[in-house]
Amino acid sequence: METPFRVTAATLDVLEVLLGAREELHGFAVVRASGRPTGTVYPILGRLEDAGWLESRWELEHPEVGRPRRRFYALSAAGVAAAEAVVLEQRGKLPKPEPEGSQ
Repeated sequence: METPFRVTAATLDVLEVLLGAREELHGFAVVRASGRPTGTVYPILGRLEDAGWLESRWELEHPEVGRPRRRFYALSAAGVAAAEAVVLEQRGKLPKPEPEGSQ
């Protein structure tokens, strides 16, 4: 599949995390689940969003004193189809969805 960005192993890891998520994830949750450093994951999230594969929103309030607002990410409808195609092509299988309540 032709993509508007270079698909690296790190990109595939991030796509698998997003495909396996049952709900939107904040950026650091994607970092932890992918096992990749923040300096790798956040640029990937930006590229996915620029390509229309990902939608994001900022948390409206500071739920805890001293913690910055989080940005939440979820694949768009087009992003799900594109991510599935790329992951299947590159890795030969799709990730299993996360069990309920694991995030």
